[in-house]
Amino acid sequence: MAIGIIAEYNPFHAGHAYQIAEIKKFYGAEIVAVMSGSFTQRAEPTILDKWTRARLAVAGGVDLVLELPFVHAVRSAQDFARGAINLLNSLGVVDTLAFGSELTDLAALKLAASAFDEKFFPNDLRRLMSQGFSYAAAVTKILSRVTSLDENILRQPNTILAVEYLRALPENFSPLLIARVGAPYDELTLREKFSSASAIRAALRQSPPPWEKISAQISADTLRALQAEKSFPDENFLFRPLIAKLLTSRADELRNIFGMTEGLEFRLINAADAKNFPALINRLVARRYPAARIRRLLLHFLLNLTAQDVAEFDAVTCARVLAFNDCGRALLKKISAPTVTKLTAHLNRRDLSERRRPLAPYQKILLFDVLASDLRALLFDPPRPLHSDFAASPTPNSSGHDAIS
Repeated sequence: MAIGIIAEYNPFHAGHAYQIAEIKKFYGAEIVAVMSGSFTQRAEPTILDKWTRARLAVAGGVDLVLELPFVHAVRSAQDFARGAINLLNSLGVVDTLAFGSELTDLAALKLAASAFDEKFFPNDLRRLMSQGFSYAAAVTKILSRVTSLDENILRQPNTILAVEYLRALPENFSPLLIARVGAPYDELTLREKFSSASAIRAALRQSPPPWEKISAQISADTLRALQAEKSFPDENFLFRPLIAKLLTSRADELRNIFGMTEGLEFRLINAADAKNFPALINRLVARRYPAARIRRLLLHFLLNLTAQDVAEFDAVTCARVLAFNDCGRALLKKISAPTVTKLTAHLNRRDLSERRRPLAPYQKILLFDVLASDLRALLFDPPRPLHSDFAASPTPNSSGHDAIS
């Protein structure tokens, strides 16, 4: 059986290569990565497109890369973890999840995960949120009390995800905790070795980028891919379409958007006079509404992802293949779930605009992935060509494998 990884690879760097090398060294199993597509869990556009990132992951030792659909990827940590693990579990070839964490005590992580099922948890959560704490902050306070761990440790991004992975992990899966090495997730300064992805992205946005320092953090393949880009997506280009759509939307329409709860639609309407994208975010952020939640909400609003959509999609898995090697090709033949390799066999461009035929839930999920890729393409100056998902295909050639029909 293979080992699963849930990743963003934004971009693929030395820390990712270390994790893969540790898995290969001690376990020697094939690795299946479920990777976010055009936007990250925190609703940021990825620095490289999903096809390039998947290819670089395979070059770095992953055997098969599947896309974590937008409708699962741009969600809270809990939903992100559940969507990715459900996808891995549906394949029938993965029985272990490998993940990193700032906290390397697996027993403590399991204790934190089990706390969510305790009888006191819902009442404590409601009490803290009624005091103005965000969901994440309230959860951190409860878990700190249960585990006797410092809140700062439990607040670390990879520790948060590790707890959510353990919560979502089915009984037939084993957890494989690999100590995370290098800089903290949000450190923005490049180190000599094992810098954070955030630091690498910050360096890439310098003019000119310090390529010599960046090259010490990434493979030669990743370096070439980044240097070939010339420019990177700029989320500030989201501002005008957001305001235009906001000015033409009614409050009752906004209320249908996934995550638009507790009167957030009125908060959003009142922020329509913001001067730029950062100002819009700042107007919407509050103690109870952290920036990551607001960013996700704005993307859901732009792409019209409704609460009804999410209720339908959460019961569906969609295994879209992005890249694989020879071992990955062999795995594809063993996968029990249907896979999508050629998008045009399941969707066409007319489905984007005409919506004349009823679509199955998995096709609707694919539709949001196409829209997310198109939205990312608009964040360049000048914009990149649209509908790239219809032209791209996984490499090497995946002919001979049965896909959804």
